[in-house]
Amino acid sequence: MIMHVAEAGEQRGRVVLHITSGHPSDVAMEAAVRIAQAFHSEIESLFVEDLQLYDMASYPFAREISLTGVRRTLSREGIERDLQLAARSLRRRVEALARAANVPLRSARIVRDDPMQALAKACAEDGPWNVVALADVLAPGQGARLCELFANVGGYTGLMLVGPKARRTRGPVIAVVESPDHLQPMLRAAERMAAVAGGEVMIMLLSDSPSGGQWLDEQVRLALGDHAKVNLLAYQIDHGAPAALAEIIRRLEAGFLIGHFGGILVPAHGDLRDLVAALECPLFLMR
Repeated sequence: MIMHVAEAGEQRGRVVLHITSGHPSDVAMEAAVRIAQAFHSEIESLFVEDLQLYDMASYPFAREISLTGVRRTLSREGIERDLQLAARSLRRRVEALARAANVPLRSARIVRDDPMQALAKACAEDGPWNVVALADVLAPGQGARLCELFANVGGYTGLMLVGPKARRTRGPVIAVVESPDHLQPMLRAAERMAAVAGGEVMIMLLSDSPSGGQWLDEQVRLALGDHAKVNLLAYQIDHGAPAALAEIIRRLEAGFLIGHFGGILVPAHGDLRDLVAALECPLFLMR
């Protein structure tokens, strides 16, 4: 596991803020800027006009229903106009956030493509030390989307997402360690994020058995030595207990949660319903 984001000027990566709707999460955009700030990186916003929307507009029976119940006929011209207005507004918001955090804004691109393909192209053209920040809220049932992203998009070392209850980016930074090999990269990332999140670093040792938990605790304590700036927590997750873990993390009122994809916290099959449903801070996943 390597957690690295290219610093400004390296030309080998940046934080890519992936936007696919006109109503992204304010917390996600703020979190993306904080990650760039923590790693002295640049940020680039990538607003994707989904080709499927234009395909839908070609059907004469297609209608749009607003949240207030107003109906209107879909048209390519109307979709294009709405997306361009949204893209300009979002660009100004990202520019303001980056300026306030003293983070270089590389560019604010608008592309018309399949959202996954657009992201893959952006990471491939300038990498491999990118971080992908998903600006749109990931709903609890969208684990398959996360699996698809990890399977089909390369050129990045970390991915940030938020759930529907996300509301803060300030507070303790919790790094979930499931293997001794993950400790050092997790700790370095957590310390960087804590510097901009205004909180302490917590290491949560996550295991699925008492013997595994004891071994992990011994190995991590040995590796930490006299490291005095880390609070060490231990948690064993039993069958059917993901919701309990998610509730514990919520009560800690973290500013960021750092984990890795493919383990106990976020399984490789992408089942993170309980975690995403409860999480009030961004989730920063390492590959």
